[in-house]
Amino acid sequence: MKLSRFIFLIIFILSTSVYAQSKISGKVLDKKDGTPLLGVNILIDELKIGTATSLEGTFEFSNIKNGTYTIRFSYIGHKTIVKKITLPGDDNILVELEEGTVNLNDVVVTGNPFGSDTKDISQSTLSISSLDLLIRSSSNISNTLNFQPGISIRSNGIATARPIIRGFSNNRILILENGLRMGDLSNTSDDHGISNDGSTAERLEVLRGPASLLYGSNALGGVINIITEAIPRYIPDQLDGDINISSSTVNKEFSGSGDLHYGVNDFAFHANYFRRKTANYIGGNGIDVENSDQFSTGYQFGFSFIPSFGLGGLSFSSYNTKYGIPIKTEEEFFNPEDYESPDPVDIEMNKKEFRFLVESSHINSFINSFSLKAGYQDYDHKEILKKSGEVETEFGLKTFSADLSFNHSPILDNLKGVFGFYILNQNYIIEGEEAFTPDADYFGIAGYFVEQLKLGKFNFQFGARLEKNVVKIPQSLMSGQTLPSEEKEYNSLSASMGMVYNLNEEISFFANVANAFRSPTIEELSSYAIHGATGTFDIGNRSLVNEKNIGLDFGFRLRKYHHLVELSGYYNRMKDFIFRAPTDLFYNPQSNAPFNNSGDGFPVYRYRQSEAELYGFELKAQYEITRQISITAIMDYVRGNQVFNSTPLPQMPPFRFSIEPRYADDDYWFGLNWKFVADQNNVADFEEPTKGYGLVDLYLGTKILSGKSYHIVNLRADNLFNQSYRDHLSSIKDFGLMPGRNVKLSYKFLF
Repeated sequence: MKLSRFIFLIIFILSTSVYAQSKISGKVLDKKDGTPLLGVNILIDELKIGTATSLEGTFEFSNIKNGTYTIRFSYIGHKTIVKKITLPGDDNILVELEEGTVNLNDVVVTGNPFGSDTKDISQSTLSISSLDLLIRSSSNISNTLNFQPGISIRSNGIATARPIIRGFSNNRILILENGLRMGDLSNTSDDHGISNDGSTAERLEVLRGPASLLYGSNALGGVINIITEAIPRYIPDQLDGDINISSSTVNKEFSGSGDLHYGVNDFAFHANYFRRKTANYIGGNGIDVENSDQFSTGYQFGFSFIPSFGLGGLSFSSYNTKYGIPIKTEEEFFNPEDYESPDPVDIEMNKKEFRFLVESSHINSFINSFSLKAGYQDYDHKEILKKSGEVETEFGLKTFSADLSFNHSPILDNLKGVFGFYILNQNYIIEGEEAFTPDADYFGIAGYFVEQLKLGKFNFQFGARLEKNVVKIPQSLMSGQTLPSEEKEYNSLSASMGMVYNLNEEISFFANVANAFRSPTIEELSSYAIHGATGTFDIGNRSLVNEKNIGLDFGFRLRKYHHLVELSGYYNRMKDFIFRAPTDLFYNPQSNAPFNNSGDGFPVYRYRQSEAELYGFELKAQYEITRQISITAIMDYVRGNQVFNSTPLPQMPPFRFSIEPRYADDDYWFGLNWKFVADQNNVADFEEPTKGYGLVDLYLGTKILSGKSYHIVNLRADNLFNQSYRDHLSSIKDFGLMPGRNVKLSYKFLF
């Protein structure tokens, strides 16, 4: 009997020492007046479990193993707080959240494999806060990001706006969703929309400057990462979610979406649905931009298994949209008798997507964590004549991509790094009388590494990527000519080195130099047909080689509790820059000699290569005058030239400046954003200059507590004074003005 009691005592001691568990509880208060805060998001980073505060501001995590944990407290309109606790001991926490705009505890994922503080990253990064996403919400992520430092948009109507970063656009900007490529054709032409609705984003992050090191070809100018909860990364302790409804006047938009999260044991589930319908939008002159309507709908389902040692999850999503390509109306012709009623073109886009994620950060060896991301997208895109219903052109793109990365343990205590492998396989099919390229198959494979070394006040980051891309082009008949089959292979080695010098906790200087690359696309290699979206006859060039860029990024950051300043400059020297060059020829398919120089037919453009340079600067400064009142100023400028003759590159953004005073507290917010855009007179051949303009946007919103839920109402007026203007980057600026005054009312129910 004594022996059994002794054995039981030993087992009890071992179990309590090895498997000892505690609970974490606490209360979150408003620092201003000490009132409890309901609905504060609380996440334990290491365990990937989350909860929210109750009506009394309390929270609790049960059955937590003893150890050290990082807990993050975030709440709309307040500064995020991060606390380190150790169990047993810190099992009851009192947290006071302060109202404010300047947030120093946001975690940037994109381009940051080490999870470093943003002040230790050697490139310019940007993250859009939850309040800003709420205020600037749009049907298109490009419109949400517009007028952020270094980011502008190329518009082909509201439905197809596409971001430009530091003068780079289309296939020089890589748009990701949760770290993987989108698997659509939005980067190939101005009339191709992004296959993501703005309502699904939980967060937007931007990495400005060359990013080929981690993300490969097409990241030459930067990366935009749309972060969603398709595969949940934390386990909620109850059912929660939101319902969104919004309406806009400029295009009679009505949209709705719903989002649900649920957790049970080690499993988390997520579902999302959205629907959006718009009419033609109204330009600042009061005239409809014909055929600029849109209808879209989609959904996501995802689940994840999150045990103590890692995470594994799957998701499926569907995206469907139909939108018009804007056309010139009779009122926009100088001589109305010259007007011929066109047959407008609608684009119908459908994408089905599967995603897979497995990762672990609890490996006790030289490899201490790994992450495997994989995705498959089946994308279909039809260009349909609106009157006849005839399909002019149909594009199909099937994409599989995967990224496997490993983090290793620190070497000599201060050198840590990540290495990985990447694979991409795409099958591209184009059919129809208006097809302007042949089919193509793409294959890419890469290996990379990135290391970080800390030495006192210096933080060094360096790495390299070796990548091989193969394009297979079959024999095809285009515009009466037989184009031969060919296989093109592009090998590239990219590398970067960056440094951050922390003068003190508040001021740091950074510099980064990188060589990046981009492989030619099928449009650039093998176009030989009329391109309806641009009204030109495009001729590809199969002798094109990789674009190569040496980019220098430098600047300084000032980060204090109540103000933040980041000023950065950059210079990019590009060898073998690919561009569409005008010729003195025209193409008339009705003529016996279709190519002529008499001005009869479609202008002929050929793809060429040359040396080019892009340089500029960007500034963002935020200052909190009080806890509720802040002011934000943004400024940017970019120039792009062909080196051999100093001719400006086409569609370069003009100088811009904006200033935004804001008041925000627990219950309501309002603000004014004045935006100024200068004249653009540095234009390429055959490109018209544009006049500058000024816009005023106004917004106000409130958050109303109802039981254990919140009602959030936001009212926004864009282009308040109904300014009539043409944006230099608009693809339809010759006949279509930018949107006039738009009043948008949105309602969000959080539960």
